[in-house]
Amino acid sequence: MDQDQAFRRTLAGLTATAALLAGCGSETPEPAKTSAPAATTSSTPSTPPHIPVTQSEHQIFEKLYVEKCIKGQQNDPDSLVKDDQELGRVCECMAKEISQRISKADAVHFNQKGEFPFDLVIMSNQAANHCLGSS
Repeated sequence: MDQDQAFRRTLAGLTATAALLAGCGSETPEPAKTSAPAATTSSTPSTPPHIPVTQSEHQIFEKLYVEKCIKGQQNDPDSLVKDDQELGRVCECMAKEISQRISKADAVHFNQKGEFPFDLVIMSNQAANHCLGSS
């Protein structure tokens, strides 16, 4: 039971890191880019709400997400989870869980920039709860 609580704290740290990477709480706005910034948010009216994510985008997302998840935990000196096999299992579970619900805009944003849009941070928290509950 203590290991489960330790793992939850560790994954909470990962999602906090994801929030920082996404720029949450930044006081200075990010400069405007020449590419279409509307594609990075799923709630923008100009973005059609139900464009399906391609199988290729799902696969790229899952691979990148697992890599970032594992690296983030291995590089965290406060990480209480030292078992790489268990960490890999949970990160893969999270990637698959998120991939089922991710919007095309968020998948493309993550795949191209390696950044966590806000919706992805929320989905990471939900996926952590789901994947830890099934262990």
